[in-house]
Amino acid sequence: MKKSFRSANGVHQASDDFRVEPILIVENNIRDSYFASVALESAGFKTIAASDGEQALKLAREQSPLLVILDVMLPARDGWEFCRELRRASDVPIIILTTRGAASERILGLTLGADDYIIKPCSAGELVARVRAILRRARPLMRKVNALLAHQGLVMDAEKRRVTLHGHAVSLTCFEYKLLHALMTGAGRIFLREELLNHLYANDESVVDRVIDVHVGNLRRKIEDDPSHPRHILTARGLGYQFADNDESFNQMDAPLAALNDYRQLFENAITGMYHTTVGGRYLRANPMLAEMFGYESSVKMVEGTIDLNEGFYVERGRRAEFTDLIREQQIVRGFESAVYRSDGSQMWISEHALAIKDASGKLIGFQGTTLDVTERKREEMTLHNLDSTLNSSSGSIH
Repeated sequence: MKKSFRSANGVHQASDDFRVEPILIVENNIRDSYFASVALESAGFKTIAASDGEQALKLAREQSPLLVILDVMLPARDGWEFCRELRRASDVPIIILTTRGAASERILGLTLGADDYIIKPCSAGELVARVRAILRRARPLMRKVNALLAHQGLVMDAEKRRVTLHGHAVSLTCFEYKLLHALMTGAGRIFLREELLNHLYANDESVVDRVIDVHVGNLRRKIEDDPSHPRHILTARGLGYQFADNDESFNQMDAPLAALNDYRQLFENAITGMYHTTVGGRYLRANPMLAEMFGYESSVKMVEGTIDLNEGFYVERGRRAEFTDLIREQQIVRGFESAVYRSDGSQMWISEHALAIKDASGKLIGFQGTTLDVTERKREEMTLHNLDSTLNSSSGSIH
């Protein structure tokens, strides 16, 4: 069976294996998009392209790409926001390919969930090599994680397309199987009815979102011991459905643990200050670099010594409230500069990049971000400003 698709350079190609997923190139620069497409397709990959974050999210939902190559400089919804939104729904590998090479931005990209960060210009050979390296690491884990799914006696073998409940085979329709697979692979995540509809009816059939309720009702009658009190497929009122995430299975360990270990190493060894805080203004975690920046002998001492960021931390009392309001409104704050106190009472200037952290219901529960010491730059700016003021004043008196 052949399936036709459009590559990033507009040429239709055909594949003998309709299950091979494309690489999604998210790039606003037409020349760079074409370059990446040619490099990857010459190496045997298939590609699709988007020029802004909104279009990219739509393609990611519809096409289930093998990997995403992402520039952060995008119109409408930038690459940081796209990366954060995609990570809420998918573990697809992401490579950031951009001219933005500051250390703080590289750390931000990796913190948001990117698997690699490449600075332009980049040769075709390097791009293909990086893609292959990421896929070598990701695909075995993805197969291991997704092949066998289980929860309280309900087992799905994705390779055999077989579902059992307490050892007995469960007969499912095609739609019921696809729906159950989507929910189980995203256990704990709330799926909106519209998302599930797009997953089941990819060819834009004219259906209403309540069709999902019918499929869920039929599924519950087949897999729940008591459909009126489900323990597998749960209802998220006013939103959609989620699969229970207290998974007993043999499918969830290796990839998440590897990702967690990678993040811990990044957090502990970063050359930029990194932190997690509550909404109320208390540090939950701080890395060694941040503790050193603020004059503490360890991260533990810093967390213990900084009880409330709203009091006695920012030199301008209203600065923390301004920061909080911005992140509530925009979900992300970049380059937020403030004068703060070190542990010994001296002052310094910092620049913060931060993201909102929300729970499964969408409630804001804290912030995570990076901090740079920009004291020297601010002092130079103030010196130049004072010098300009003096020169202007002298010029005025002579005139």
